[in-house]
Amino acid sequence: MSSTAPIPATKPDHARMHLLMVLVTVCWASNIIAGKQALTGFGALALAQLRVMGSALIFVICFLASGRMRRLQLSQRKWLFLVAMAACGIALNQLTFIGGMARSTVAHTGLIVALGPVTVLIIAVVIRLEALTAWKFVGMLIAFAGVGVLTVDKAGQGGTSHWVGDLILLASTLVFAIYTVLMKEVADHFDALTLNTLTFLLGAVMMLPFCARSVMATNWGALRFEAWWGLGFLVVFGSVISYLLFAYVMTELAASRVAAFNYLQPVIASGLGIWLLSERLTSKVLVGGALILAGVYLTERERGEEKNAP
Repeated sequence: MSSTAPIPATKPDHARMHLLMVLVTVCWASNIIAGKQALTGFGALALAQLRVMGSALIFVICFLASGRMRRLQLSQRKWLFLVAMAACGIALNQLTFIGGMARSTVAHTGLIVALGPVTVLIIAVVIRLEALTAWKFVGMLIAFAGVGVLTVDKAGQGGTSHWVGDLILLASTLVFAIYTVLMKEVADHFDALTLNTLTFLLGAVMMLPFCARSVMATNWGALRFEAWWGLGFLVVFGSVISYLLFAYVMTELAASRVAAFNYLQPVIASGLGIWLLSERLTSKVLVGGALILAGVYLTERERGEEKNAP
């Protein structure tokens, strides 16, 4: 036997990455429950601002402690991308996500968030990064038919959870999809901590003109433990830990594999909503949810087969 035989390359620990992605998914699904609790004391605009500011503060402290500030050199083009990412993925996303969640249910929020892969596909088709095949188109129609079922259900209820909340959540999904597309342009030039520090800090500044008055109007003395707990969870688990883990997982798992975890989010969120908030699971939520998940599955399956084609 020759002593110069090549040493096998170390295989990526996909099992560990899948477990981390499950943790990220649980954090993001639990976000909806934590947000509902936080909204019992904070206004929607105040909550959005405090979540982003709190996350930005933690990111900045970690960033400065790591010594990355001395190595930070950005071109004008990279700053423009970061500003666009902060506007879409942080400022607009948080304003619309929390504003929509305040007017919707946990089950509806989880299902509409699961439309992320379909929304990214639409943007990719519009800017000609991907071709629109028949099955992709069918999947998109099925998914948005499910959204139609959900919004019709909400319009018929006429309660505090109005169908407008679902439409605002759709806008949140759209701006986060734009953020995802933009991130592909600069992700190779930044580590996860630097990217999140800069985007959250810029996003927090952008939100101030719209949210500062709501923050100052908060009745701090009347806030209950549930509101503080919800805000703390949104900052620590819903933003800092989950965003860092998500960026780390993306270094080894394919985007199509990560997108599959979107199927778990509405299931986890709905289960938590029924268990913790005593929400009712109606037949229209089941039908609309099944259509949305089937549509997302078809589009992601078709995209995966297209990428693996010779």
